[in-house]
Amino acid sequence: MKVLLSRPDKIGDVILALHGAKQLKEYCPDFQIYLHVAEYTRSLVENINFIDGVVGWEEDLSPYNFDAVVDLMAKFTTARRYARQGIPLRIGNAARWFRLLHTNTAYIRRSRALQNEAEYNWQLMTLLDPRLRNTRLRERLLFEDLREVQYLERERPFFCLFPGVSVSAESWTLETWCKLIKMLLKESEHDIVVMLGPAEEGLQQGIKERIGEEERVTIELVVDLRLAAGILRQCHQYVGPSTGITHLAGVVEASGVALYPEILSMHPDRWAPFHSQLRVLSPAGAVTPEEVVGNLLHPLERKTRKRASLSAFVICKNEELNIGRCLSSISFADEIILVDSGSTDRTLEIARQYPKVKVITRDWPGHREQKQYALEQCQHRWVLNLDADEELSSELKGQILRVLEDDFVGKKTAEGFFVCRVVYYLNRWWDKGGWHPEHRLRFFQRECAEWGGLNPHEKAQVSGQVKKLSGYLYHYTFGSITEFIETQNSFSLQSAKAMHRQGIRSTVGKMIVRPIFRFFKFYFLKSGYREGRHGFIQAVLESIYTFLKYAKLWELQRPSQINIEQQTRLPQDHDDGYTGGSL
Repeated sequence: MKVLLSRPDKIGDVILALHGAKQLKEYCPDFQIYLHVAEYTRSLVENINFIDGVVGWEEDLSPYNFDAVVDLMAKFTTARRYARQGIPLRIGNAARWFRLLHTNTAYIRRSRALQNEAEYNWQLMTLLDPRLRNTRLRERLLFEDLREVQYLERERPFFCLFPGVSVSAESWTLETWCKLIKMLLKESEHDIVVMLGPAEEGLQQGIKERIGEEERVTIELVVDLRLAAGILRQCHQYVGPSTGITHLAGVVEASGVALYPEILSMHPDRWAPFHSQLRVLSPAGAVTPEEVVGNLLHPLERKTRKRASLSAFVICKNEELNIGRCLSSISFADEIILVDSGSTDRTLEIARQYPKVKVITRDWPGHREQKQYALEQCQHRWVLNLDADEELSSELKGQILRVLEDDFVGKKTAEGFFVCRVVYYLNRWWDKGGWHPEHRLRFFQRECAEWGGLNPHEKAQVSGQVKKLSGYLYHYTFGSITEFIETQNSFSLQSAKAMHRQGIRSTVGKMIVRPIFRFFKFYFLKSGYREGRHGFIQAVLESIYTFLKYAKLWELQRPSQINIEQQTRLPQDHDDGYTGGSL
């Protein structure tokens, strides 16, 4: 497949797109990957090893015969251009507005689950091929991916400062940058290289006037990005604002400080360099030169903080597509209990690659019973539970570690914590439409917890104080509506049986009113209408599930019928992916 990735924008935006392009090449080496970029970023992309070709923004696309395009812009002009070219597969960020211009309208709406632009770009790229489904961005652009760099001829170590000029870099004035230069000259023996690009050339005279004749300060006007990469790679430490050069500093693995503003459109969680060594300080307007110097010359010692021990457990069967992602996210736990009920795929082979995982094989007794058994196998006081199709966000992991650290030093903590799941389904994160917010009690003290609820919608029950953590638990559910309906049919029978054993009865009124209310809740109360057709379809499916549950309960309670409870065998494959619940 010949794929065009479109990002005719600035250096930082292109670098964030290149992270995904690298992973796309890793996963699909048969793809030919081209980038459609503006002229001022062309030299950067042409210097990347894994890119097969570069197309200038003004070029005619017809001779290339692209099979697919991923338009990372959210503009009508780019969407219309690719539609006019007749590229067969058109995926675009603008599909949310201009659906008729795209052949794949399953766009990925940004939610709080995916704030970083590099991850957001990758989610769009995953729509190119089914092999990419449910994968998260792990690769990133590195120094080794550059074909060529150029270095300064300098013998002494130096700091590199880039007083970038852009809308997002307005927080620091020229006077503040010059104050930083003077402080570094006074408190360090290193030289200083002030790097200026074409947009910053006008600052040269102002810097000279404020600093004076200082032989340890050099001003470099840089046009060639190969030289910019070399300077950033060569410098002792770097300081720069939220611009493309700061992203390039992250690529070449420079250490130092990145200054980011507080405004939402440039929030560090969204735009900071992806997995770089730079320390992000925000909001930039409140950061002082003294604070930057302290970070450069006296970095905080990164000692491993002691914490209470943690057990994590997962129940699964035939989860080879999900189990690796799940176990990777909880690999920091001191022990991991995996209770498998007879997997026949590569689930256990993958799980045994993680040294902390203890695999237990046990027949399937039901969701609640299996989780209670797994809980009883945990050895440590604190316990974390994930389903096989779930993954901890980095934010949630940090919050869990903080609780364990506080508990270790004797600070009062709650006995349990709710976490908020965000569902990935039909190529989007559902932060609306009935499934959000959805809090589950998954992190707690072992001696205070037991498993309750009605199968298949089991839940942890904790005696004591319970609080909420704000970080997200990512939940990768069904790949298609067909898969959802198959699980829905199985779960509705399990729910009906559980209610029957509890003495709950079905009536015609319940079969009419409760499905209608379920639809009303998902579509109107939970803003499912904002998901368009997807939200309408899902609200209807939820109402059908509720109807089936009460219809099957009605069948179970009829004395003249054959005892379905004894005659029906539930499928052994138990995907705990369904996120709905009983009314």
